[in-house]
Amino acid sequence: MKLLKRIFLSLVILILLSVIALYLFLQNSKPNYSGELTLDGPIDNIEVLFDDYGVPHIYAQNETDAYFALGYVHAQDRLFQMEMLRRAASGTLAEIIGPDMIKVDKLFRTLRINEFAEKQAAKFLSSDTAAFQKSAFAYQKGINTFIREGKTPLEFTIMGIPKTEFTPKDMYLPLGIMAFGFAEGLRIDPVLQEIKTQWGNEYLKDLAVNSPTDAVRIPSFEGEVKSQTQLISAIHDAIQALPVPLLTGSNGWVISGSKTKSGKPILANDTHIAYGQPAVWYEAHLEYPGFSFYGHHVAGTPFGGLGQNNFCGWGITMFENDDMDFFVEATDESHPNQVKRADGWEPVTIINETIKVKGEPDLLFEVKVTSHGPVINGIVQGVDENETWVAMDWQLLKGDNQAIQTFYELNHATSFAQAYHAVSIFSAPGFNIMYGDVTGNIAWWAVARLPIRKNMSSKFFLDASTGLDDYNGYYDFTKNPQSLNPPSGFVYSANNQPDTVEGSYFSGYYLPRDRADRIVRLLSEEKIWTLDENKNVSLDVTSNQAVKVAREMATVLETNSSPDFAPLSSILSQWSGRHQANDIAPSVYYNMLSQIVYLAMADEIGYDALHSIASVSLMKNSYLMLLSNDSSSWWDNVNTKDGKETRSDIFLKAAEKTLAILNQTSGNDPSGWTWDKIHTLKHNHPLGKVKLLDGFFSVGPFSVPGGNEVINNLMFDLDTTGYFEVKGGPALRKITDFSDLGGGETASPSGQSGNVMSEFYSDQAEMFATGQFRKMLTRREDIEKVAKGKLVIKPK
Repeated sequence: MKLLKRIFLSLVILILLSVIALYLFLQNSKPNYSGELTLDGPIDNIEVLFDDYGVPHIYAQNETDAYFALGYVHAQDRLFQMEMLRRAASGTLAEIIGPDMIKVDKLFRTLRINEFAEKQAAKFLSSDTAAFQKSAFAYQKGINTFIREGKTPLEFTIMGIPKTEFTPKDMYLPLGIMAFGFAEGLRIDPVLQEIKTQWGNEYLKDLAVNSPTDAVRIPSFEGEVKSQTQLISAIHDAIQALPVPLLTGSNGWVISGSKTKSGKPILANDTHIAYGQPAVWYEAHLEYPGFSFYGHHVAGTPFGGLGQNNFCGWGITMFENDDMDFFVEATDESHPNQVKRADGWEPVTIINETIKVKGEPDLLFEVKVTSHGPVINGIVQGVDENETWVAMDWQLLKGDNQAIQTFYELNHATSFAQAYHAVSIFSAPGFNIMYGDVTGNIAWWAVARLPIRKNMSSKFFLDASTGLDDYNGYYDFTKNPQSLNPPSGFVYSANNQPDTVEGSYFSGYYLPRDRADRIVRLLSEEKIWTLDENKNVSLDVTSNQAVKVAREMATVLETNSSPDFAPLSSILSQWSGRHQANDIAPSVYYNMLSQIVYLAMADEIGYDALHSIASVSLMKNSYLMLLSNDSSSWWDNVNTKDGKETRSDIFLKAAEKTLAILNQTSGNDPSGWTWDKIHTLKHNHPLGKVKLLDGFFSVGPFSVPGGNEVINNLMFDLDTTGYFEVKGGPALRKITDFSDLGGGETASPSGQSGNVMSEFYSDQAEMFATGQFRKMLTRREDIEKVAKGKLVIKPK
């Protein structure tokens, strides 16, 4: 008995010691928010005050010290995020995660983002003579100093990730991921080509291949291919497995001082990005003599992608221009590794890639590259050599890219002319920049290098062999859509179609009129605008366009349905388009819409293709067109041989499925079908895929309002599960009144830090889910009142 007691006591002590050791280990992994550090890098002493939400306020005596400190504190909060982002873009995830990431690595190696980053770094970061170079290198030095001397992030220990210093190339890799998120052509064009090839033009009539005629356009103001099923499936699978969030849209506007209470412009911006943990944007405030900047930074990039200094500020949205085209390459057996051109045969470059795979032998594969870009068939396992080659022509990979210079110049702009020059040198990916300054200017620029196209049908595969589909050079930036101080008193973008320039529309994947229409209506109201009024706009959850689709559903149900479906038709017909958490109509609407779309289209194009396009611009622009056409070819199920299905058949079947799934998810009483039961937001950490770690690293879920293409755009994929878990939405909300640059307000989806042990890891999550804001502090006296710590960095 005594022996058993001793064993039991020993076990208790061992467990207790293990718990204490684990606690001490976790506590020791916290970021340093106070104290003194002596580091090799800075020239002079640097003070970093961390406010009550963990935002670093950096006070330096010179520019390079400020950026060194930014790199150091950014890394201590977000090193794991930096690591995952650069590995995703460079195609090296399988090395740390294993064979599940091979499909992701093959996609990104084929896309040549790594090569793009290497070329741009060699071109622009091979010396340190220019101001932007000195600051970029100082930021990189700060990151690497933390890698060498700082605490190892918990994720590195769990996953066995080696700590590797950052190089100049790594500062361009985030731009590649950003551009990939913008490239809807990669999802849409192969599907459209498949529909055209397999089913014919009749099936394209009800899809918004081009921008709809009723699109809300941003006004400018001066002053035969084989089936693509394997390719679609490979791209879809890789995107689904990608463990880093992608940009998906955004809202932004600037209101002229003539319409505001302060008499100065007000800027609002909420960039839409897929959700993950940590949040994408990292906030930082930099001060050194002659310079003050408060910005939001992407992991691994030295300059704020959006922000404000003492003169100007800006926000961004995706331009959605068509910057990716697919060219069918002509080959034959007598010309191996060559492709046909109008004047003869052109050799193909073959690049041998090696993917390191955790726990398995290295994987070797070839990437073929023509003058139109990489041959993307290579991402499909086992594609036959005789398959038609499809080359991807992507603007990101063409020519010089001065994105780093653009954002350095914007961060430091002290005149309108400097800001204009900054945006004019930007090439890819396409952005809308909404700008305001303290002198009262407001502006919108669509910034991208825009090709002069011979063939405007750019959403279908083009012919590489004749030269007839090649570009005729590029437009000068003065021809880009843009507006300066328009008579409307505001500029805006909701990823919608810009108006013509010299009579021509620029081809793109512009999102539907829902958000744009609502923003224009609200900003056109006769009122005196304040910060609080802008908050109301950014949190608006009404869609006037969804109402039209809902009424079409209701009309068909009322005409043809049984009494069992009366609650559905009644709810849909009376819906105002509002998406509050306690509303019932969104639950009915999105379940019905999902069921209709899948019943109508999955039999022709398959589930992978439908998942690929179900929530992108093509389908969002097509809902009303498709559902309103009683004679559409899509209604017939090609897999049934006895009879031809009608729109009514599909709608009734969808209603039957909708009723069953709502009863399952929300109960049998229609009054209980509230949106908050099935529309939730969770910030998933990459380690959350391991069930035991999910509750520790992931944040949420939260029941939230909003929905697809309302201004508070808390988005989800259309599917038939009955649950609409938020996949993406505002990656921040930000409002600045240029009369008080120290009084702007913002909110992060989860928190400032990516370190799970930090008190700032998830402290904003509830605030964000409920639509609250906090101050963006820039006055030192205000910061000191709430500061949670002061870190002093001294030179060795």
